[in-house]
Amino acid sequence: MSSSKSDDLKIWKLTKLAEASKTVLEEKKRTLVDIPTRGINPLKRKVVSSSSLSSRPEWLINLMRKENGYDSNLIIEKRKLHRSDLSKAQSRLSIPINQVVSSDFLTEEETRIIYEQSELKIRQTGVSVVLFDPMLCEHVVDLRKWKIGGNWSYVIVDGWNDVVANNEFDVDDVIEIWSFRYGRGKLCFALSPPVRETRQFGQRSYHRYH
Repeated sequence: MSSSKSDDLKIWKLTKLAEASKTVLEEKKRTLVDIPTRGINPLKRKVVSSSSLSSRPEWLINLMRKENGYDSNLIIEKRKLHRSDLSKAQSRLSIPINQVVSSDFLTEEETRIIYEQSELKIRQTGVSVVLFDPMLCEHVVDLRKWKIGGNWSYVIVDGWNDVVANNEFDVDDVIEIWSFRYGRGKLCFALSPPVRETRQFGQRSYHRYH
């Protein structure tokens, strides 16, 4: 084989090798981009770091540290408890969707389950959730979506009566509801200590109970 043909063959091989390397690199980049950010992946979880704690209340920070929690979201900031919320007959706490602060607290799988329960009506139960009450006791509840008064709401059922029985809630108490995850992505809710209105000498005051 002549010297020129040998050189041409070497150049051709180097060109093909460079093209193959470029293709592999692009595939790796595409794979990284396509990773879902809301999937349940313990390796990609958000941990409680000192730089991201400023917006979280201290009680939630302490709870998440105790449970090795991550990925916290404020669900509803001021939920006033009504008589129906504390009724054994009603046995549920509603969260109006138009008042939800962080709308992406559910994974794709959890969103699908809620859709099948509320829209398709092919399942009766929703998403199982571990709920921490203001006394830091754990309850297993079910999260579903119902249409109440013409508007959609998330509702906490199947265990809400136990939460009420374990806490001295009053009508008009105001609570926050946060979500976070622990372990391999288990969804948890956390209820803040309630803020209660008191009246003395005609003056209103509010203080956090518990």
